[in-house]
Amino acid sequence: MRGAGALLLPILALVGTAQAQGQAYPRLGSLGPDDYVFKQHQEQLAASYEAVLSGEEAPELVFFAYTVRPRPAQKSGEEVKGSADLLSLAARLNLPYESLATLNGLDRAREFLPGERVLVPSIAGLFVPERPSSDLELLISYRGLPSGSPLSVGGRRLLFYPGARFNPEERALFLGLLFRFPLPAGRLTSGFGPRASPFTGKQAMHNGIDLAAPEGTEVYAAREGLVVESGTDGVLGEYLVLSHAGGMSTVYGHLSARRARLNDRVESGMIIGNVGSTGLSTGPHLHFEVRNRGEPRDPEPLIPRGKR
Repeated sequence: MRGAGALLLPILALVGTAQAQGQAYPRLGSLGPDDYVFKQHQEQLAASYEAVLSGEEAPELVFFAYTVRPRPAQKSGEEVKGSADLLSLAARLNLPYESLATLNGLDRAREFLPGERVLVPSIAGLFVPERPSSDLELLISYRGLPSGSPLSVGGRRLLFYPGARFNPEERALFLGLLFRFPLPAGRLTSGFGPRASPFTGKQAMHNGIDLAAPEGTEVYAAREGLVVESGTDGVLGEYLVLSHAGGMSTVYGHLSARRARLNDRVESGMIIGNVGSTGLSTGPHLHFEVRNRGEPRDPEPLIPRGKR
């Protein structure tokens, strides 16, 4: 095992036979020195880190399970709502948060609920599904990492990349600094900035980007938020505007159908409409804008590159 650039190691050679056959994982308890299983995990993790430094062969990959405990109430009678967030749990386990996130299928940082089971590896790295589905998993798969033997963990078929970490774009997407790509796939046909109008030929500011896709293609919310505008415009045709935290908003134009209503609260990736050619449009496409406190920003640096 030689860090993030290493070739993928044969998975079934890394995993204990009992675990490969789906038997129960050792249970982590208090995550403290009095917990024998936690001490065992930390010893195995330390051995894996030492193997990276020395260039020796990686030790066996073993999975542990931790059941999240409720955070104790601060005052008598206070309702306990808290749990363990991903970043603090990863720090307590001496693991990169990427290892916990990808092993447990998380595409963003969040808190774990009390009673939720978290799988914990004995070797740091990235766990990528054979068939990626989320934007984050797809973005990692676009790196062109080497292929290797599949691993079944918790009913998911994964590939393990020992020592690998998120690259800057993957990290930005995971931490919510990027917006989700608003289509399953789309071809960029017009960028942000001044351009000649396809109707008048005159120079005009294009406040978003145009993504060509077949009529009826589902349009996704690029980030969780609130539908603050829903209507018909002479230029944008059928359109929606979502408001997001931090003064950000996104615009979706030329829709054939709006599938979210005014004042709906939507999650990232929720279907909110369908691609169309309404308004001033030369063919089926999505006009997509990002605004910061009302001021247009170039969406291209703010969305993953893989599906463009």
